[in-house]
Amino acid sequence: MNMMPRSLALWATGTVLVVFLGALQIPLTHWIQSRPKLQQLTYLPSGDYLRMASLGYRELAADLLWLQAIQMMGERKLSEDDGRWLYHAVDRITTLDPKFVRAYEAGSHALCILVVLPEESNRLLEKGMQHNPQEWKLPFFLGINYYFELGDDEKAAAAMARASSLPGAPDSLVRLAAKLFVSAKSPQQAVELLAKVYEETSDENVRKALEVRLKESIVERDLQMLEQAVGKFQAKYSRQPERLENLVGPGLLQELPKEPFGGRYFYEPTTGAIRSSEVAERMRIPVRRRGE
Repeated sequence: MNMMPRSLALWATGTVLVVFLGALQIPLTHWIQSRPKLQQLTYLPSGDYLRMASLGYRELAADLLWLQAIQMMGERKLSEDDGRWLYHAVDRITTLDPKFVRAYEAGSHALCILVVLPEESNRLLEKGMQHNPQEWKLPFFLGINYYFELGDDEKAAAAMARASSLPGAPDSLVRLAAKLFVSAKSPQQAVELLAKVYEETSDENVRKALEVRLKESIVERDLQMLEQAVGKFQAKYSRQPERLENLVGPGLLQELPKEPFGGRYFYEPTTGAIRSSEVAERMRIPVRRRGE
């Protein structure tokens, strides 16, 4: 028996696939047609089943399903149930095509913009990071979710630090990650991140900018350390210290830190405020999270 020509085999397989996908997209009964369009996605088989049933055309199947999901996302504001259906649909799409980075990005956005489901959004992004470890935007968006939606500065900083280390990431992500570490009361991690990037960078202009940001992070670390020491002094002696030198002692500081820009740290005993003579503003992120 002669074997079927390859072109004919591909045509036959493609025809079966189109029919199969058409069955997925077109409701088979009047009852399903009467359901909201987003809810129709709940009748899709699992992602693993779709991988097998797509007959090797997984990316095409993912594209077609993604077009349907886009149409449905644009139809109306999503309820929480609709959002969960959307999450499952995008999860199936990215099981068909794990390298479909756009689906992870747009799906995660929709789950936080059209409906507030940050945990589901994060699961999509983490899945995308697993399959696309060199895509800096996925941990970047994960950091955005942790900061704005979940109020977790530490996890936001870790995600931004990961994003900043990947190919193609903008230089500004290193500074943003450092600020997030500071916001998370982890300025030492900001110092370590900037120091590492500084050592690995050969461009002199970039190194100069990083050196300034590194010193600013050291100032913030020192100020937080001094503020904590003032609090310990107050708890121990029931009064404010008269000067910074009073903070050197058992249970407080071993020595006073040196201001990295060559200046001094000033202390106002009446208010308890501590500042650097060289840095006018503290490292802060002046945006507000959802709900604040």
